[in-house]
Amino acid sequence: MSIPQVRAAHEHWSAPGAPGVEEWALMAAVQALLASEAGRHIDAPGTSVVTVPVAAQIKGSDEDDWVVACVLLDVTVTVVTEARAAYGYCERLQWAADRWVIAPGASPAPAPSTWPGTDLAAAAGWRTWTTSAAK
Repeated sequence: MSIPQVRAAHEHWSAPGAPGVEEWALMAAVQALLASEAGRHIDAPGTSVVTVPVAAQIKGSDEDDWVVACVLLDVTVTVVTEARAAYGYCERLQWAADRWVIAPGASPAPAPSTWPGTDLAAAAGWRTWTTSAAK
């Protein structure tokens, strides 16, 4: 939860021509958290921000060239007490050599931030996130 870390992540995961870091939805989310009451205590002992992917969806694709992928996160912020929220996030991605990177072009519309595992989440297109063991 730091602006320098967000900048470094964006630089590492963006293709040339991708929207700038100041336009990035994740930068806005981190800035909003840091400007909040919780953000004023972000470096205090016992304070934590944990994000866990709980669902995903593909909003669109063009064969193997690009995809609009979305992830639904369960975000838990602990300062003095714990608060949780669902956060739906989408990104326009393109395959570059050996990985997906943030693609040039307009940022996609926000994803619905529905609570994971609910009928509303399923109706919005979210599918449960699962992790398989590497073989």
